[in-house]
Amino acid sequence: FAGVSAGASVYNGQADQQMVAASIPVGLWDFHGTAQWRGFELKALYAQGRIGNADVLNIHQGNAAGKNASVGSHLFGGYFEAAFDVLSLGPASGQYLAPFLRYERYDTQRKVPDGWLKDGSNSRLEWTFGLSYKPIPQAVAKFDHQILKNQGLTGVGQTNLAVGYIF
Repeated sequence: FAGVSAGASVYNGQADQQMVAASIPVGLWDFHGTAQWRGFELKALYAQGRIGNADVLNIHQGNAAGKNASVGSHLFGGYFEAAFDVLSLGPASGQYLAPFLRYERYDTQRKVPDGWLKDGSNSRLEWTFGLSYKPIPQAVAKFDHQILKNQGLTGVGQTNLAVGYIF
């Protein structure tokens, strides 16, 4: 469909690089997509991953059992973002000004090996709202504020200002 793109990817491989006694299989997959229509923009992504023999990897890295410093054996994450280019309402200018809102949820320790504990600060929820301005398609100035929460109750909000250029 015009203005819509979607895709998926899968990765299956090894992360041990022959540095540990057991193999460390890694599997990742994702779905992602974008849609644009009359100034409206939607973006979404969801990904999951698995790391096999995470207990062996923890021992190799010195992460003591019974502690929450563990490599996650399962992880996931995703986001949904909506934006509207307000300059699309006027005459064509080649410029872009869009308020946006993004919801993110991810957990890098969805599961940990038996004997290790999850760290609640790795299970996160983020809300980001802001404004993007592109004077030309290759340059952007972006201002946003993030509300950061996690199960460890250590999330702190932050405000960001960024500029970018692609050549």
